[in-house]
Amino acid sequence: MKRKQLRVAIMSSAGGTGKSTVAVNTAYQLARMEMATVLVDCDPNGSLALFTGLEDPSAEQTLAHVLAPSEFKGDWPLLPIWEDKIAGVSACLGGLPLYEAVKRIDQEPRGVYLLSDALEDYPLKHDVLIFDCPGTIERYHELALAACTHVLIVLHPNTKAINAGFKLIDWVYQYRSKLRLNPPPQILGIVPNAYQKDAAMHRNHMGEGVADESETLPSILQSLPDPIKLFDPIRETRLLGNAADYGLPLGIYRPGEGINTVFASIAQEIANNLAGEN
Repeated sequence: MKRKQLRVAIMSSAGGTGKSTVAVNTAYQLARMEMATVLVDCDPNGSLALFTGLEDPSAEQTLAHVLAPSEFKGDWPLLPIWEDKIAGVSACLGGLPLYEAVKRIDQEPRGVYLLSDALEDYPLKHDVLIFDCPGTIERYHELALAACTHVLIVLHPNTKAINAGFKLIDWVYQYRSKLRLNPPPQILGIVPNAYQKDAAMHRNHMGEGVADESETLPSILQSLPDPIKLFDPIRETRLLGNAADYGLPLGIYRPGEGINTVFASIAQEIANNLAGEN
C-alpha cells in the first residue's frame, strides 16, 4: 500500500508561545526515528531561519515562491539543516517575502488553497511536513489548515492563553467545515509550553494537587465530544533559547536534557498517526 504523508500545522492564538521551538525540536526527533521531515515556515517573521542556523533567504528561496502559481513549477526551495549532525531534515523558509505573498493569496481564485494545490501538483516525498504558523490567526493559518492533515496547538498554561486556545480549537472546527476539507484536519494535541512548577496557576490548570479536577485542562480536553490529547508540559528553561541561538534543536545542543522526552513523545504521536494512515 502506498505510504501516506502527515502534514502538521503548529498553531497558537498568540505570538511567543513556542511554536517554532516545538517545530524544530519535533523535526529533530522525527529525524532520529529516520522519518524524512520538512519544516515549512508560514510566518512572515521568519523565525525558522534563526532556529535552524540558516541565513535569511531571497524571495526565490522561500515559501513565497511556492505560492506564485505562474512561477512555481515544482522547484521546492528546500534547504538541508543540521546535516553534519543528522540526516533527513530540510526547511522551506518564510520571512519578509511572505508579507507580499499574502496579497497574492487574496487575488488568486484558489488563494487559500495555494499551498494545498502545490503539494497536490508537485508532491514532496517526505514522511512529515511541519507548518510553523504565525502567532495570530490570519491568512497563513488558513493556508496551512487547507494543506494539513493535523493541527498541533501550543499554549502557555495560564487562564488567558488557555481560553484563547479553546477559541482556536473552535476556529479549526469551523474553518475546516467552511473550506469543506475532506478528510478534515484532526487536532493532534495540545502542548503546554513555558510551564513553571512554582506558579500556582500553572499547577492548577494542569490538575496538579487540586481537589476538583473537572475544571482542569486535562479533564476538559478529555470531556470534549472528540477528546484531545494533552502532551506533558515543556518547563520554562533558558536552554531552549540557548539552543535556538546556535541554530540547533535541544537534542543536539543538550542531548541529555529531560525536556527532549516531550518532543520525542510528540514525534511518536506523529509516527503513530502516520502508521495508522498506511
